[in-house]
Amino acid sequence: MKHVLEIFENAHHGYSIYYLMDSFIQNLKGPFHGEGRASLPGCFLAAAKAARLGGFRMYTEQIKRVSSSAYDWIMQNEPEYWANTFFKGELYNHITLNIAESYANWIEEARERPIMQKIEVLRCKIMELMESRRMESSNWTTKLTPSKQEMLQEEFAKARGLKVLFSSDTLFEVHDSSINVVDIVKQHCSCAMWKPTGLPCHHAIAVFNCTGRNVYDYCSRYFTADSFRSTYSGSINPTSTIAYSGGDEDHEEDDEQILPPIAQPLGQQQKKFKWNKSQGIIRRSVCCTRCKGVGHNKVSCKASF
Repeated sequence: MKHVLEIFENAHHGYSIYYLMDSFIQNLKGPFHGEGRASLPGCFLAAAKAARLGGFRMYTEQIKRVSSSAYDWIMQNEPEYWANTFFKGELYNHITLNIAESYANWIEEARERPIMQKIEVLRCKIMELMESRRMESSNWTTKLTPSKQEMLQEEFAKARGLKVLFSSDTLFEVHDSSINVVDIVKQHCSCAMWKPTGLPCHHAIAVFNCTGRNVYDYCSRYFTADSFRSTYSGSINPTSTIAYSGGDEDHEEDDEQILPPIAQPLGQQQKKFKWNKSQGIIRRSVCCTRCKGVGHNKVSCKASF
């Protein structure tokens, strides 16, 4: 964290909710009250996703009523790095899947191969991925990526019939089942759903409909189809002379197989480390129980009495 901030002064980072949840479950200790231990993970995830401070407090108080130690653990793990309501960076919703596990599944076919073959498999898979996404996005006709366009259309449907009151050119009051305040300069709505998603909420869309503003001017640029195409506009050049086991016999002597090092069993490594004098390990001195001397035992003791 320290070194990232030295390079990226205004960077904001968050903790993985996947691993935080795993650690939370492992650290749960009784006694538990009320609904008990089983309710705590759900309350913790709800607190992390809460858009407003009131929602965060409500779920953490539920945790506190069940287990004060679980509540203390949560508050000690810096909510500003994992709770929506406190996070200062761009939220765009939590990633709740295990990225490392997804990557491991992706390279399953190359897991046991020598390093050079593994690199070659990864290179080919990335080439295929980039090309397929280039081709797919070239046919898009929407301003946003299809998934984000669909989300925006859902908000358009919710915006129909909402009452909009003008406070100023930039500040508006929108009525549905409650009263919400929309500030189009700060791109903020009191429902707290604009910033976390990167897309205007239905209250903001109701304002745009009344004022004739273009809703796409207020969507995150990361969600545009042009940004997606730009991401995959580069290319990975093909290579040759990568060593394959069982490959062309004419190149078998020219290609060097680079194999992973042979790992020693853990027990042998520990034994070597323990008894290797060159490592500077200080061992406990042997004390004779007969003469109380140091460096020998009573079997080899030569003292006379």
